[in-house]
Amino acid sequence: MVKPMGHELVGHRGRGLVGALPAERLVELWPRTVSRVVKHGFALELADLEPPRTGIFDGLKIVIDPDVGFEMQCFVLLHLFGHSVQWTAPALEHKLDALRHTTEKGTFMKVLHDYEFEAARFGRQLLAETGIAGLDAWYADFVATDWRYVERFYRTDAIPPWEECLAQSTAFVEPLAIPDVRHRRVEVRYAF
Repeated sequence: MVKPMGHELVGHRGRGLVGALPAERLVELWPRTVSRVVKHGFALELADLEPPRTGIFDGLKIVIDPDVGFEMQCFVLLHLFGHSVQWTAPALEHKLDALRHTTEKGTFMKVLHDYEFEAARFGRQLLAETGIAGLDAWYADFVATDWRYVERFYRTDAIPPWEECLAQSTAFVEPLAIPDVRHRRVEVRYAF
C-alpha cells in the first residue's frame, strides 16, 4: 500500500475528472454506449449542428456534433439518452407538464434541476448496462458540471464558460431503472 503524502486527503480524487478521462477509457466507453442506445431503440447520428448545440434528440434519434470533443460526445450521448427516455416513456409524461408550463423562475429552476438529474440517472443506468466499471466518479463530476452550466445559463440568460462550471469530487449518481418507452417523434430538444 502506498502511503499518501501529507497534503493528500484519503479518498480525494485530486484534480477534476471532467476533461481528463484517458483516451483508452473513452474508446472502450463509446461503442458500448452506442450499442446500448441502439438496443433501447434509439438511432444515433453524427451531424454538424449550429453552435452552441452539442447534441439534439427528437424521440427517435440522438444527434451529436462530431466537432465536439470525444469525451464530451460520450457524456452527451449518455445524458441525451436520459432525456430521450423522459420524453418517450408514457409513465413519465406527467412530469413534463411542469417543465413546459412553470413560469415562476424559482419553481422552474427546481423543476429543471429534477428533470436534469432524472435524465442523469437514466444515463447512469445506461452506463451500468455497458458493463464498464470505474467511471462513477467521472460521470458524477460531469453531471455536476453540466448542472452548474445549465443552471448558470438559465439564471443569467448567457452561456457561461465551461471551465468556470467544472465540478469535482461530487456525490455519485444513482442509476434509475429505464421505464418502457414509446418511440415517437417529439419536439427537438438540444444540449449546448
